[in-house]
Parts: sequence; structure tokens; C-alpha cells
Amino acid sequence: MSDYCDNLFLHADGDSFFVSCELSQHPEYIGMPVVVGEDRGIAVAMSYEAKKLGVTRGMPIFQIKKQFPNLIILSHHFDLYNRISNDVYNIFSSYLEQVEVYSIDECFMTVKQSDIKYAGGPEKLVSDIKNEIKNKIGVTYSFGLGRTKVLAKTASKLNKPNGMVLLLNKENEDNALKKTNIDDVWGIGKQTVPRLHSMGIKTAYDFANYQGNSIEKYFASTVYNIKQELSGKSILKIDYTYDPRDQKSIQSTSTFKPSSSDFKIIFSELSENIERACERARELNLVTNSVSFFVKNSNFAYHTGESHLSLYTNNPGEILNIVEPILYKLLQEDEKIRSTGITLKNLLRREDIPRDLFGILDKSESKNIIEEVCDDIRDKFGQNSLKHASSLKGSGKKRGNSFPKPFL
Repeated sequence: MSDYCDNLFLHADGDSFFVSCELSQHPEYIGMPVVVGEDRGIAVAMSYEAKKLGVTRGMPIFQIKKQFPNLIILSHHFDLYNRISNDVYNIFSSYLEQVEVYSIDECFMTVKQSDIKYAGGPEKLVSDIKNEIKNKIGVTYSFGLGRTKVLAKTASKLNKPNGMVLLLNKENEDNALKKTNIDDVWGIGKQTVPRLHSMGIKTAYDFANYQGNSIEKYFASTVYNIKQELSGKSILKIDYTYDPRDQKSIQSTSTFKPSSSDFKIIFSELSENIERACERARELNLVTNSVSFFVKNSNFAYHTGESHLSLYTNNPGEILNIVEPILYKLLQEDEKIRSTGITLKNLLRREDIPRDLFGILDKSESKNIIEEVCDDIRDKFGQNSLKHASSLKGSGKKRGNSFPKPFL
């Protein structure tokens, strides 16, 4: 067991998360160089095998295909990544009470000594969580355990992918800090690194053990807090109060092939995005009275539109009726469109909607009964089992739903 008697912090970091999610659906590509981002035109994420070949984030896809003709290139699917992120969060929550969602593929957790004792030791606890994620969901995470958040995050980087580093005593901490360049310390910005180098600070160990008050006196308080955290003093706390219903927007986007100038196909693609975004809003019991949308042509130029609704809603039919005429005016003759997207803005909890004098809102909400039944059917038989007529000419591809934080 840890030499420290206080609570510990666990940091979990997804390994090439977007690629890992795609490989959970395509296990035949495991161990191969894989890039995600074909639909974006640039590399959004790469497998470790692709990184070893020299592929970097942001590299144009046409260049990758030319240099690495045998490399596997896939489109991104944010709805898949969010669903897997949600599933991973549920596993974390089944072991530990306090879980902070830091990003779509990162979480911090509080580990109490009672959690360690119940699991049969820190190694057993972390390995059980790691193995359950891999076996049940098919993705891998790397873990770091330490007595502060910065120590835990530092540890999780040291044995990627699919590793775990536990800092259970001072010797463990010192070894980890000596292996970590100051450039790689969480929260140390690029502008700060040269100043620290000029003071002879090259590693996290140098930083944590720097004598004198220069760090506190001449640097921002955030930098000094990182030094304290690396020294073992817990400053940063776990924020596990995030509520997905607090988000102010929901977005759904998609890229389709081939590009098309047919208004029915373009509108159908946008319609599917509107359906998916509204479905997510209904899941969270949120409504909107403001929407914006875009279409992107084959030359990557954007046309955008927006509209305010007279009532709050999460019914796609109401939004489609407003968006269709605006879209028609935006499109140019024979212009080929390759992607569309919708954003539901100014979200409000359904129970907080101000009631109107004539009951128009109540009538509008009654239409949602049909949509909610459709949601149940899709949950049972698949996403494309039921859709609006306006979406029938769409590709039926998974939508790229993205949120400020992964839904819980």
C-alpha cells in the first residue's frame, strides 16, 4: 500500500483515443499504421505505428497517401468517441466516487485509502479498472497514481500506451520527475520554459526541488502551484460537479461523398444532422430557441445561416421548417457541397422554459411524444431504423456530434 495515508489522485489518459475508438470497431486494423481524418482533409489523430512512420497531426491527407500508400486512413466519428467516453466514465464511476471529466479522453479521480483497501492494493485497483476498459470497450488507457493531480498526470505519460505508473513513495516520485523534461510538465507553457531553462531547470525534478523564492516571486501563481504539486503538496482539487445539462450548445456535422449540387441531397444531409442534434437534446431534456448551420463546398468555402425560433424546442420538424428556405437562398447554382452541420444554441433546461399565455408551447411540446417514441425505436433497432422523410436521401453515416465536454 502507499506510504502516504491521505487520498491519492488517479489520472486516466486515452491512448491515441480517436484511433483507439475506430479500432474498437475495426479490430482487423490493430497493429497497423492508422490515421483518422480523411473527411477533414488532414490527420486528426494517428496510431502509434503511424507516428513512428513520421505522420504528424495536421498533415494533409493527400500528402499522407502519397508518402505512405499502405497506411489505413479513416473518417472521424465524434458520436462514437463520445459514446465510448461515456462508457469509460461509467466504469470509472463504478470503482470511485469522485470522477472529474477533464476532456473527452482524460479523467482525474480521487482514490481513498478505503478504495485501495477494498480493491486489495493500489496495483490491483488500477489494473482492474484498466483491464475492464480494455476487455469491455476495446480501447486502452494509460494511468498515473500520485498524491497530487500534477504528479498523477505526470505519471500517466511515462508508460504509454496501455501502461500504469504508481507513485507510492518519495523514491517513485523522484524517479518519475527525473524522467520528465520541464517542457512536458502539465501547465508549463512554451513561453515559460526558456525562463526556467535559464535558471538551470531542465527536468520536473529540478523544478520541484528548486531552492529560494524566485518561482513564487517572479512567475504566475499557476506556475508556483505546479511546483508545489510536483513537491507533493495538493493544491488542485477534483471537480466532479460537471452536469452535461449545463452545456450551452450541441453540434452535429457530417462530410459525405461524393460532393453534390442536388438540393435534396444537401438538405437531406443537413436534416440528418438536425435529427441527431435534437435527439441528443431530448436525451438531456434540453431545448433551444436559436440555431446556426453551415454547408461547405468542394473548395472548402463555407456558407452559414442562422435563425431564432419563436418558441423553445428540441423537435427537428420545427427547426427544419425554418432552415430549409434559408439554405435554399445560400446555395449557388451547380455548387458542389461536401459537408453540413447544425448547432443548437442558447440551450435551456426544458423545465425552465417560460410558459406562454396562449398555450402554443404546450401544443408544440405535445408533438415531441412522437419523437420520443422514435428515439426508443432507434435505441432498439439502430440509428438509421427510423428517420424523417427529409433525411431519406442522406448517406446515413454516423454524425460527428461534438460537445464542450463528453456527455455523462
